[in-house]
Amino acid sequence: MIRRGRVYSVQRGFTTLLFLLLILVVVGCSSTPATLTGVITDAYTGEPVAGALVEVGASTSTTSDEGVFSVTRWSNRDTLEVRAPQYEALALPLAGRPELSGTNALTVTLNTSLRPNSLTGVVLDEFTGTPVQDAQVLATFDVTRTLTTTTDLEGRYTLSGLPEQFTLAVEAENFAAASEEITRTTAFDLNLRPNVLAGTITDRYTAEGVAGATVQVGDVRAQTDASGTYRVTGIAADAVTVEISADGYATLSQELGQVTALDAVLRPDTLRGRLIDKDSGQPIVNAAILATTTFPGTDVTFERIVNREDGSFTLPSLPEQGYLQVLSPGYRTEIIPIEPGNVPTEIALERFRVKALYVTSAVASVPNLLEEYIELIERTELNAIVIDIKSDLRDDLGMIYYDSQVPLARELNLSRPYIDMPALVQRLKDRGIYTIARIQLFSHDNVLSDARPEWSIRVRETGEVYADYPGPGIRYAYLDPTNRNVWEYNIQLGVEAALMGFDEVNYDYIRFPDWFGPRAEFGEKLLFSEPLDAVNNPGRMFEVITEFMDEAHRAVNGSGAKMSICVFGRVVLGGSLTIAQDMQLMGNYTDYISPMPYPSLWWPGAFDLPSPVEEPYKVLEAANAAGLKTIEGEYARLRPWLQDHTDPWSYKVVRYGPVEVRAQIDATEKFPEIDGWMLYDSANAYRGAFGGAARVAP
Repeated sequence: MIRRGRVYSVQRGFTTLLFLLLILVVVGCSSTPATLTGVITDAYTGEPVAGALVEVGASTSTTSDEGVFSVTRWSNRDTLEVRAPQYEALALPLAGRPELSGTNALTVTLNTSLRPNSLTGVVLDEFTGTPVQDAQVLATFDVTRTLTTTTDLEGRYTLSGLPEQFTLAVEAENFAAASEEITRTTAFDLNLRPNVLAGTITDRYTAEGVAGATVQVGDVRAQTDASGTYRVTGIAADAVTVEISADGYATLSQELGQVTALDAVLRPDTLRGRLIDKDSGQPIVNAAILATTTFPGTDVTFERIVNREDGSFTLPSLPEQGYLQVLSPGYRTEIIPIEPGNVPTEIALERFRVKALYVTSAVASVPNLLEEYIELIERTELNAIVIDIKSDLRDDLGMIYYDSQVPLARELNLSRPYIDMPALVQRLKDRGIYTIARIQLFSHDNVLSDARPEWSIRVRETGEVYADYPGPGIRYAYLDPTNRNVWEYNIQLGVEAALMGFDEVNYDYIRFPDWFGPRAEFGEKLLFSEPLDAVNNPGRMFEVITEFMDEAHRAVNGSGAKMSICVFGRVVLGGSLTIAQDMQLMGNYTDYISPMPYPSLWWPGAFDLPSPVEEPYKVLEAANAAGLKTIEGEYARLRPWLQDHTDPWSYKVVRYGPVEVRAQIDATEKFPEIDGWMLYDSANAYRGAFGGAARVAP
């Protein structure tokens, strides 16, 4: 009994020892948590990351939808590793983590986050909203590192392994490249702007492709090929218009809009043609060709051909509708309506020789009186009338006899509504009469000189306006030929006359004054807007006249009328100073030159004639021959004034009537190169014309 008790006692002690050891083991193990748990979140959004793989030592866990993980087999010496698609992998050593030390809890929480390292998005066409396939998407970071991918059929892309900040660039054919700085972003859609424009350019009338057309979009351009197709690339974002141009076509301009394809139709607007004589078929070498949108009207395009041997011309920028006008010296003006696709390229002109009668503005202002002259024209070979638009009367010399709309005339009250000039011109046209508006230029315009004396030639010593005084009570003030205000005023009057329907504008007194003293005193005693020296620099005086003519000719022709000038009779023999008229120099700046070789003005011995006033035929024969020789090869044609009046101051007074006038006509018509003649009588009596010098029309 005693021995069994000892054995029991020993067993009991051993069991107690084991229990104590177990307690010690358990207590010892309580320094490492039994469970490590936590939440894995997105570093950018803070949202839980589901499905992430968590590894700690030999334990693994997958995060729940709430991003929670839990492992039980771990130690402080382990590393927490977390991996998830589209996130940068995380390796987090547990040693030293404050959350894991200094606690006897059975469950320890360790939360952490994953940084996204991928970017997804869609690339779309900015204009259409459709996906852009095969676009190259590049992410650049750390200066030299680049990741690249391309978009799929739906325009989608994905880039992985990206840092927190990088540069995203997208490139695609036919689109402008785009670039964005991306920071802490996982999704980025991008619209690419198309930067190409393509299409076909065709001719409106033939529907054929236009080769060599230029298509300009902003700073970039392209040319069409032989079939008219084009392709412009690299179009800038700020380009807003497309301009299409081609030689021989009207330029087309329109807004670009959000398009990548644009077909266009160009209207041919360049007329390439040829002028010929209607009777002979020979080329016409001199002409002004213009187009207007109205008739009458000023030109929208203009070309002058000078000595063009083949008669060819090129008129650009032709309007789609309007009027084509051809003005050639010696020919009737041709007016052709412009119809789309139907403008002749060969234009035949009819020879026309003016046979005119001059009437003053005072006569023109009295309808019944004017009718006598109109009837004379209608029943005879006469076919034209010259009408003063400025008064030639002493009391209102230079006053415009209709309601002029020229600004200076209105400002200075230089016109009077005595004549309804547009109605008169139309009346004459309706009766088949060619109309010429005569304008006194640098002399015989006292009203302008009195209103603007500073625009006149002045006597240097006194400052008074220089004038001629040919008789008692007669004063002809002289406007300054170098003053461009005078030019502008008279050119505007010429244009106004053309737009009222006159067929021609005639400038008279287109000269400096005669000077009978020493030539050196001309510039010394007279004051002009610019210094003149008739001795050392006489060429400048001639230039002044031709420069005015050049401007006036262009303006008058551009308004649909021909231009003519009057010169002294003696100028048929060569240039003359101090009047500064030279027919050869003037010949390229007007359509007609009209010398006044009146027999009564030639001195005995002229043309080897002892008494020129008594030899009207021989005077005109010689003067015309000299005039033709002087302007041979020039643009202008010769058309002289003929004397139908008696000059009481001639060295011998010879009463001029039908015989003397007819003699001059015959001497002029002897020359086929001369384009008609004009009868002059300042009193408008016309003893010769009314007496039968103008033959009855057949």
